[in-house]
Amino acid sequence: MVPALFRPVLHPTRECPARTRGFKKQMSGFNVERIGNAARSLAVGRHAYNIAREHAQTRKQFDRRLCEFQGLQWKFADMAVKLEAAQLLLYKAASAADNDLPSAFDTAVAKLTCNQAGFEVSNEAMQVMGATGYSDECLVEYCMRRTRGWMIAGGSTEILKNRIAESVFGERFPQRPNK
Repeated sequence: MVPALFRPVLHPTRECPARTRGFKKQMSGFNVERIGNAARSLAVGRHAYNIAREHAQTRKQFDRRLCEFQGLQWKFADMAVKLEAAQLLLYKAASAADNDLPSAFDTAVAKLTCNQAGFEVSNEAMQVMGATGYSDECLVEYCMRRTRGWMIAGGSTEILKNRIAESVFGERFPQRPNK
């Protein structure tokens, strides 16, 4: 381990990001990062879905492929709907980013939806796979862990809901009690 030594550094006040509106610009850039996070989570959830779908088409129980059971058909239909809806919200936020910096609302909605869809689909894919899906040798288990981590990184789902509510009501709400 190497010790670090810091000495007082004088920095002109005029260059402080808060005074030049740099902080606000930097935080707006954070919205673009959230789009990337959402895309990764959605892609990994879709990968878990594809693995489970292939498993359901080849694995047999009671002389029938798993995909022939109505309960699993509904499960896959629900997963497909979640993935497609999340994809559309991601496209909306990304297209806004192409034109300018995306809004906090669009990116929060896209990230929240993609993170939840990615995790829920990975979780359902693991359920379809049974004990195989839970094994750390199976990619579905990896997908579930990745999507869960991305629900925290770049703004947790709770923080995203705060950002969405601020846009809905047009005001910021302090989350700490007044002193």
